[in-house]
Amino acid sequence: MATTKNIQSVERAFSILELFQKTGCSEHSVKEISNALELNKSTTFGLINTLTNLGYLQQNPENQKYVLGLKLLSFSNTVKVQNIIIRSVHAYLEQINLKYGETVHCAIEQNDGVIYVDKVEATGSIFISTQIGTHNDLHCTGVGKCILAYMDPAMQERIFSRSLKTMTYNTITNSEQLREEILKVRAQGYAEDNEEIAIGLSCVAIPVFSALGVVACAISVSGMTSRIRMACDNGLVNELKRTGAAISKKVFGYVLELSGAENPG
Repeated sequence: MATTKNIQSVERAFSILELFQKTGCSEHSVKEISNALELNKSTTFGLINTLTNLGYLQQNPENQKYVLGLKLLSFSNTVKVQNIIIRSVHAYLEQINLKYGETVHCAIEQNDGVIYVDKVEATGSIFISTQIGTHNDLHCTGVGKCILAYMDPAMQERIFSRSLKTMTYNTITNSEQLREEILKVRAQGYAEDNEEIAIGLSCVAIPVFSALGVVACAISVSGMTSRIRMACDNGLVNELKRTGAAISKKVFGYVLELSGAENPG
């Protein structure tokens, strides 16, 4: 198999970030980085300037040296949460799938949307075209509504103020209606997607908490609308709430009483 050549500028940018880890020093000047990596100062400054503009480095105004930016922390937190979910939550998804035979998803918030980090396929013939790593909107998905309901108010307002994409004639695209929907999610402790992404498909979702009012992830059960409604009649919502409480306690160490699951925080 043929190998491809690495892009030099990308290699150099990562070498700057890795320098902070290798040296154990929290701050470096342009000259120090240039000398350590054996790059000329103009090239080094250009790379540092780009990384700073993107949020991966930031400058200390007192000494003009550079430190790692907070944006890197978001990657660390995302990887940590995803790894916890993959290791610990999958078994719960399998249990729900085994009992109801429908597709079960687990998702986290990323970039004002949701990203699916785990999935167990339905045992029947219905295939739902989501894959691990798929990004979706908050306003029209069950998992997204669960996450949106417990977001920081400023972040919520950012979503409410946007032009909300229409997926089907059932999609909520009015900000005031979405506000009402989110209040409903908090009141009842679960969210629904009523054919808001695809006609004929619905889902029920619950939030999983890592602390009071802080959603770590959300879990949904999706399938044909008639089957999801039947599953709800057969206890699906309460089953999901119990599962969410169990995951919150076992994985994230947060004890969530079912009686209080409807309005934590």
